[in-house]
Amino acid sequence: MKKLLTRKTALIAFGLVMLAGILAFSMRSQKSSSAEFFTSRVEAGALRNVVNATGVVQTVVTVQVGSQVSGQVEELYADYNSVVKRGQLLAKLDPRNFQAQVENARANVAAGQARIRSAEAELKTQAANLQSAKANLEAARVARDNTATLFQRASELSKSGVVSKNDYDNAKANADSAQAKFEQAQAAIDQVEAQSNASAAQLEQVKAQLEQAQADLNRAQLNLDYCNIYSPVDGVVISRNIDVGQTIAASLQSPTLFSIANDLSRMQVNASVDEADIGNISDQADVKFTVDAYPNDIFRGKISEIRLSPQTVQNVVTYSVILSIENSELRLKPGMTANITITVDQRDNAVKVPNAALRYTPAGTHREDLRPERGTFAGVSHTEPEQPAERRQASEAAPPHLAPGQKWDPSEKIRFVQPKRTVQRPGAVFVLNAERKPELRKVILGITDGSATELVSGELQPGDSVIIGDSTQAANTAPAGGPGFGPFGFGARGGGGGARVGR
Repeated sequence: MKKLLTRKTALIAFGLVMLAGILAFSMRSQKSSSAEFFTSRVEAGALRNVVNATGVVQTVVTVQVGSQVSGQVEELYADYNSVVKRGQLLAKLDPRNFQAQVENARANVAAGQARIRSAEAELKTQAANLQSAKANLEAARVARDNTATLFQRASELSKSGVVSKNDYDNAKANADSAQAKFEQAQAAIDQVEAQSNASAAQLEQVKAQLEQAQADLNRAQLNLDYCNIYSPVDGVVISRNIDVGQTIAASLQSPTLFSIANDLSRMQVNASVDEADIGNISDQADVKFTVDAYPNDIFRGKISEIRLSPQTVQNVVTYSVILSIENSELRLKPGMTANITITVDQRDNAVKVPNAALRYTPAGTHREDLRPERGTFAGVSHTEPEQPAERRQASEAAPPHLAPGQKWDPSEKIRFVQPKRTVQRPGAVFVLNAERKPELRKVILGITDGSATELVSGELQPGDSVIIGDSTQAANTAPAGGPGFGPFGFGARGGGGGARVGR
């Protein structure tokens, strides 16, 4: 009896479970059959493909004014925001130590000049001694020749017996003495010539010492001149790092005293552009940016330089893009953060499809089934429309203003032309047919701004409604179906807002 009751209880429980399952399936089917669709209209209007970046407002040329000598700041002639001219005195260091060095160097120069005069006088003395020695040599030569003649005569007479032996010996001694005096006079000339050469060499040495003393004087005078610190460029002082009485030590590294912005009416923005977007950037791109100080104002810029040196931060590679900007009203200040929008492509009157419609897939449909077969579609390179006159004028680079000492030729830098891009690709959207069911429409897509995509061709017109989602997908956290067509091709599925249409 107990076994019978237990079996009946089990059958009743199983029947209740089956009934609950049937009711749940029925309710789900009823809910699915009464699904609502969210639609949005296809519109016509302007569409822009942009690259967003951030950057920092900078001066084109910022000169760090330092000191080449050490000393105590004695006077200051410029402060923050002071307008200065090239060559204007900015600061003055205590010059007494350098003045003493200049006076010492001048004394050394004077001593060198005196040594030169002494060496020149010595050289003149040696020249006079040389003339005297030459005169003595001439006298010795005459005496030698005379005594030689007398000796020869006495020798001849001595053979004839006319001259005594004593006279012959005296004549011979006089001749030998005159010859010796002649040779002595020649040696004296050689000695005087050697002394003259030594005096000339000493004069050259003293002249070299004078030049060295003069160089020391010039260096000491230059260090004295360095006590006066002048502005190297025209501009505005944006930073001052010293005060009166402060001691500057320039022995190891030149300290920065002032920072001078060359021209605040012409500035630049150093923008960091991601490597994925740098291929779309060119000198002809339209650039706009805002700053936090003026959130409602839009500023324009011109790409003047795309630098080739990459910066890698946490495995993210960016490139520096320099924007030239006009700042005649001085509203932009160095260091401001710029939020930059670079328009790389745009359409003035495009048919726009919401990107949510490109991602939508009805229940039971897989996006993989909607992909075109490989090779059935080839992207078409879009020919850029001619730029309006105002944009062409803005794209013409104004000749940059170089600071004093900058001698390079800006026209010799690399220019990046606008790249040719393949912008057309296939896509698919769904519309409601006469039976209020989703119907597939294949389209050809163009550029996108992230929220809408250009419709190049397809069975859609402005004003048509496309499905961007339905109530079943909104209710399910993990809806069935594959990825959808994103703004750049096939992407994840999703829903969106818009009109709500019942089935």
